[in-house]
Amino acid sequence: MNRHVVFCGAVACLVVASGGSAMAGGPDDPGGYRPELYRSAKLVFAEDFDYEGPLKAAGKWLVKQETQWNVEDGVLIGTPAPVEYQEKMQAIKDVHDGTRPVVILRETPKELVMRMRLRYDGEHAERSYQQLDFGHHINSFVFFPDRTKLTFKGGKKIFRKGDFFPTNKWADVAVEIRDGKLLIQINDEKELIKHERVTLDVGRPGRQVDFKGLDYGRVLIDWVEVYRGID
Repeated sequence: MNRHVVFCGAVACLVVASGGSAMAGGPDDPGGYRPELYRSAKLVFAEDFDYEGPLKAAGKWLVKQETQWNVEDGVLIGTPAPVEYQEKMQAIKDVHDGTRPVVILRETPKELVMRMRLRYDGEHAERSYQQLDFGHHINSFVFFPDRTKLTFKGGKKIFRKGDFFPTNKWADVAVEIRDGKLLIQINDEKELIKHERVTLDVGRPGRQVDFKGLDYGRVLIDWVEVYRGID
């Protein structure tokens, strides 16, 4: 049975449909996932971190702000930059000071279907929150304990009430994007957002996924699968 969730902007509210889980699919579905915005999907990248030590970027991952990313027991763990870097950037009043872990998954498809197991550890503060961007500063989710903010291309913002992505807990995440539609599922909560500004048609360098943690917190990624949606 579907319910309706309301994302509200400055002028009006956008009603989006929300329904049951699509995490489990048939044997021909990608990773057991059944796409909803595409007929099927083709795997283009997968990472399960089956090694130990510093992140092996290999042109796919981009570490930002000298934050530290290491694989431990099959999990990629991001932590803040060294204190020396933080102090250096704070001295010149640069907000990109490495206090929150940041890493980018580069060159994702325009027809994005993505699954991952993800966790944000830390404590919320006035300007401390976890963030997940699908594109550079677009399709940008900022998760607070009492609401979620979604920012589209051009700066348009809408909001959802409630704790959509709890901290300090593992979450199974699935995302699909095509022009005009964005589907996101976090554990058993799923939202289908229809808006004219949803797009990944931003050129190859801008098609990426940004993982941004809480100040002085950690980001943990157990595994990631990226697919190209097929009509």
